[in-house]
Amino acid sequence: MTAEDKIGAASVDAQWVADKLSDFGFTMDQLEALYPAAQAIALEWAARGDGRIQIDLVTGEIKRRYKLRFSNTVRPFLARMLRDRRPELRTLIKVSTTSRGGNRNLKVAFDNLDVIGVVVRTPEGPRTYTLDEALALANQKAKPVPPQE
Repeated sequence: MTAEDKIGAASVDAQWVADKLSDFGFTMDQLEALYPAAQAIALEWAARGDGRIQIDLVTGEIKRRYKLRFSNTVRPFLARMLRDRRPELRTLIKVSTTSRGGNRNLKVAFDNLDVIGVVVRTPEGPRTYTLDEALALANQKAKPVPPQE
């Protein structure tokens, strides 16, 4: 099996986000409940002049300040929400990635509300695909393979 064979999902929409969160026992409502804390911290850090706000530091601060418990798999989703809902934070919060389900070799890169690329870890190192390339690979995989005679 090649790295390309591991790209099997072409749909990345609100349902994908909900499914992805549920893979880890998390819901969109729980993510929305975390958002105000993430926003407060990110805006505070932006106001003090931070040139780059790392979402893993924001989630660590949420846990420290507010004693909230959650999986770190929500990081890219919080980053995505902050970049979308607070345009002034877009340049400060880097594009986030998340793995797809149980496949830790595949990461999806989010920019605002759009997926912009896919990174597949291979034995030779990470390989980055544009969204169009990932969709083409996923569509190739979805086509039935005729039986060989």
